[in-house]
Amino acid sequence: MSGSRKSRRTWALAVTLIGVSPLLVAATSPGPGSNAQSLSTPASVNAVGGAKSNRGGNGHGRWSSKPPKPPKLTTTTTTPTTTTTTTPTTTTTSTTTTTTSTTTTTTPTTTTTTPTTTTTTSTTTTTILTSTCLDGSGPLVTLSGTLSTAYYNQGLPAGTCIDARAVAFLASPTLRYPINLDGGDGCGIVGGAVLGQYDRTWTWDQMHTINNAGIAFNNSAFTIDGLRVDNVEDGIRPQPGTGFTVRNAWLSYVRDDCVENDHVQPGLIDDSLFDGCYVALSERPSPAIAASGWDGRGQLVTVQNSLIRLQPMPGPRNGLPTDLGNGEFFKWSDVATNLELDNNVFMAEQVSQDGADQMGVPSTLVSCSNNVMVWLGNGPYPAPLPACFTVTTDRSVWDAAVANWLARHGFTTP
Repeated sequence: MSGSRKSRRTWALAVTLIGVSPLLVAATSPGPGSNAQSLSTPASVNAVGGAKSNRGGNGHGRWSSKPPKPPKLTTTTTTPTTTTTTTPTTTTTSTTTTTTSTTTTTTPTTTTTTPTTTTTTSTTTTTILTSTCLDGSGPLVTLSGTLSTAYYNQGLPAGTCIDARAVAFLASPTLRYPINLDGGDGCGIVGGAVLGQYDRTWTWDQMHTINNAGIAFNNSAFTIDGLRVDNVEDGIRPQPGTGFTVRNAWLSYVRDDCVENDHVQPGLIDDSLFDGCYVALSERPSPAIAASGWDGRGQLVTVQNSLIRLQPMPGPRNGLPTDLGNGEFFKWSDVATNLELDNNVFMAEQVSQDGADQMGVPSTLVSCSNNVMVWLGNGPYPAPLPACFTVTTDRSVWDAAVANWLARHGFTTP
């Protein structure tokens, strides 16, 4: 179904995941825990298939061994519903009331006028999202509820917008691809949460063998706006297509690649929080993908206004189950895209398991400005960085940037 929608939308991302349905997502990024599952799992879960390419690479690692015990995400479930509609909704919450009173007191000899001002403010932090797919006139699909089944649609009409602001998917070993899409060009998704029910103590190999992702799509010119993903193998997986945009996304505890762009598509990552990646951005095609002719040389991926942290995780690749280790910010190849980095904050706590030389920036960097690297490991930062980076050992730089991002996007910290 198709219809016209309002040209500009204003809504709070807090409403995206909390206000529209009784769903609560903790703002503090989770880490490895001791329980088998940190989120409640429904009584029955339907099996969903998926596909992913093998990825190459190996190396030798250094790890620490005592992970902090993190807070956990929580959800409140509702009866799942799925509807298709073309009626837009607009939510604006922001009120400010100012009251001024003047009191006059008179005595036989003097007259005193004392002004008093009382200001009462009630506001909700909002993020103004412009040019989302909700502004278009293409088909609109609305999802809601807390779901243990996938939204699997391989025939989306061009320009389809998926309004997922009121839905949470409970990803698991039997729901490996909760959002799996293909079809026409220019489609997009707004909001939504993918909350992995995987054991947080599983090793990299265990997660990689299961092979899963928060969202996978083949559509060209696909846009992700405001998606929340936690505790999955790969966060966002563009597959054969041409071009993608990720903005206002919040990813945490991603056990392999926050964005697995192994089909080396051009793309934009803007104003997003990747608070816990094993690898931030992968552009290393498997031999099968490379043999199919996928080549990103001459294309461009831009990462801007974003926060990206490498998180040491249990049982890193080629490590012991008791080790904690991480990969690198950029897992690159000879056929990777050009890269632009502007106004980002990165943070790493230790050297990549693949070695210090993997902690740098790819040679395909073509433009770069105003980036910060927060380094919490021993000694100086382990790899050369271009002049567009400032290195600091002050953890508060990262913490303040995260707090600001959460506030701007409508989330509050406990």
